[in-house]
Amino acid sequence: MLKLYQTEWCPYCARVRAKIAELGAECEIVDVPRDKASRTELIRISGQAGVPTLVTEDGLIIADDDDAIIAYLEKNHR
Repeated sequence: MLKLYQTEWCPYCARVRAKIAELGAECEIVDVPRDKASRTELIRISGQAGVPTLVTEDGLIIADDDDAIIAYLEKNHR
C-alpha cells in the first residue's frame, strides 16, 4: 500500500490527495507535525523533512515533489 506523508494545510499535499482520491488508490495518510524538526519518522525514512512525500509499495521514495508524485500515480495506479 502507498504511504503519503503530508500536512492538511499544504496545497501541494492537497493536490496529491486529490489525485489519490481520483484514482481510487489505497493509501495510508500520515500527518506530520508543522515543525520540520519534529518530523523524525519522515526524516528517518527519506532523509529530508519536506512534504508531500510518497513511499510506494516497492519502497520507492518520492520526496517533496508533488508533480513527480502525481506522475508516478498516473503511471502506476490507473
